[in-house]
Amino acid sequence: MLTIISFVFFTSLVGLITWLLTRNDNHESSAGYFLAGRSLTGGFIAGSLLLTNLSTEQLVGLNGAAYADGLCVMAWEVIAAVSLVILALLYLPRYLKSGIATVPQFLEKRFDHGTRAITTMIFLVAYAGILLPIILYTGAKGLTEILDMSTLTGIDDEFTLITATVWLIGVIGSIYAIWGGLRSVAVSDTLNGFGLLVGGILIAYYGLVTVNPDGALAGLETLRQATPEKFNSIGGPSQSVPFSTLFTGVLLLNLFYWTTNQQIIQRTFGAKSLAEGQKGVLIAGVFKVLAPMILVLPGMIAFFLYGRVQVGDEIVPVLDKTTETVAMVMSAGDEQKIVHGEDVQKLLKVDSEEAALTSGMATVEDADGKTWEVEKLFGPGVVVVAGDDGKNRYLEKLSQVELARILPPREKDKSYGRLVQNVLPGWLNGFFAAAVIGAILSSFNSALNSTATLFSLGAYKTVLHKNASDQQVIRAGKIFGIVIAIVSMLTAPMLLGQDSIFGYLQKMNAIYFIPIFSVMLIGQLTKTVPALAAKIGLISSFAAICLGYFFPPVAKVVGQIHEFHFIGAVFLGTILLMLLIGKIKPRETPWVQEYSGDVDLTPWVFAKPLGIGLVIFVLAIYVYFADFSILSV
Repeated sequence: MLTIISFVFFTSLVGLITWLLTRNDNHESSAGYFLAGRSLTGGFIAGSLLLTNLSTEQLVGLNGAAYADGLCVMAWEVIAAVSLVILALLYLPRYLKSGIATVPQFLEKRFDHGTRAITTMIFLVAYAGILLPIILYTGAKGLTEILDMSTLTGIDDEFTLITATVWLIGVIGSIYAIWGGLRSVAVSDTLNGFGLLVGGILIAYYGLVTVNPDGALAGLETLRQATPEKFNSIGGPSQSVPFSTLFTGVLLLNLFYWTTNQQIIQRTFGAKSLAEGQKGVLIAGVFKVLAPMILVLPGMIAFFLYGRVQVGDEIVPVLDKTTETVAMVMSAGDEQKIVHGEDVQKLLKVDSEEAALTSGMATVEDADGKTWEVEKLFGPGVVVVAGDDGKNRYLEKLSQVELARILPPREKDKSYGRLVQNVLPGWLNGFFAAAVIGAILSSFNSALNSTATLFSLGAYKTVLHKNASDQQVIRAGKIFGIVIAIVSMLTAPMLLGQDSIFGYLQKMNAIYFIPIFSVMLIGQLTKTVPALAAKIGLISSFAAICLGYFFPPVAKVVGQIHEFHFIGAVFLGTILLMLLIGKIKPRETPWVQEYSGDVDLTPWVFAKPLGIGLVIFVLAIYVYFADFSILSV
């Protein structure tokens, strides 16, 4: 009951303060509704940037990745700081000079209306079909695990619980986004951001104290001594962020997300001036380099607490724990897999788990035709660890208490919720719940507000009703926002069953990130590449990634390399193709950007020094924690 009361209190407090601060805002004009009247200052921009980005796909997904792979997954956060520097110093001055409200609007000025239309359509399809459902699903999934919603609500069915939570988040988020406009989104983001920052730090603090009761610093030292392999900034070939991908897919996804993604950068379009915009963006960059304290460290703490088991005089990492009736260890050369439940039945071609246990088969063939040697078949309650000789050891006599404590790597996305439940004092649960749902709402209402903006200004105003008044444009945006919100709330629960929240998100994002970023980069850095090149680049790269993901013959070839290298190759190919077209058939006259006069373009005096300092700091972090020996393993 205390959790529910404190949750309602803090959530209501954010809503009340947001209303008090924005009740007199102008929501009758397009600039007032979609761009907060171009009145946002650095603090609100920084807070909104951080909270729009920070949601349960980071809290749950990135901490889950850290549980399995350690510090190397910090790349998603610290490289973001470099991307924000590029936004502040290169992209933002050009965006504000044009006086735009959407990314496709800039592409129209640089290329033509057709380029804007294609980009708007890609954004709308991606936001409605990928981004919004993922935000709602990951938000609901994370919230139910972090707060143990099943116990709080008495609902045992996971699908029902996820659906109910999705609609709770969706309805509240829609109220902010559709009826409040961008300024309401930015103000609520900033308030929720403070709560989540405090809550995240408390989780890390209490987790470290659990590791070592002598204090947080003592806990950090114990953690580093006990799990030194987790404190490596360099990702190995088999980890989720291999070192080589930092220079291909990881870098490209980060650059798009922070420099070209409408959902994120729309609040920078509403900056009061270039100086305020740069200030907000770079302040956000400072917080991004510190973000691993709440987005990576808790996952590493959880691994210390739940990912290891005592074997004789040693404490060793857990490879897996069986929970289904049957599990199977199989190997092919140096590669090894552990499969469970129905997957075992399919491989063994039997119709029951009992039959699987007594099958006696020595080899199996997977869906790709690859042959695997069956090493062992066993039932539930077995913990698998690596022996000194490199072979698996099977611990079959652990107590029920010990089995319940252990969390295998394949269940890594449960680690953050488990940590919160175990280390956070009960009286703080409601406060943290409010902060978490605030982060979820922030991502959802920002994406929904951006979707409405893209439709209103990019489709309704320019195609469907060219002579529409500001009131008609805003009304169309609100109606479209309501429809998209409902569709997203209906489809989000269908994502139940995805293996990795964060991995799925990054994979799906690449479908629209790479085409739009490629065209934007060419648009920013060249003067003579024509609109034809932009259109061909958008369509060809979008089609190439879809083929690589969803068309089996192509997907099989792509599967031979890391998917981040694949999207890097698509990006490079798209850039070269557009440059080639620009060489063969350039624009008749070089493009010249015009100043709209909407905002003061005087840069922030500390923009360059702070930007350079952030880049140096990111490099220093990587060098300090680097152990390149993992690349030769």
